[in-house]
Amino acid sequence: MKAYQHIIIIVSLVLFTIIFYQDGYGSISFLFAAIYLCVIFVKEVKRYRKSKET
Repeated sequence: MKAYQHIIIIVSLVLFTIIFYQDGYGSISFLFAAIYLCVIFVKEVKRYRKSKET
């Protein structure tokens, strides 16, 4: 992913936190953030392993 895509996702998660936190649903955006970070981590590990093999 390009850097601007990461920035857009992070900014939207922060906005979701601010908006949903007032209604008591702030944990939903933290769940989305955790899923996003896990996906990014898995992709980076796969890319690292692939570059290590060749």
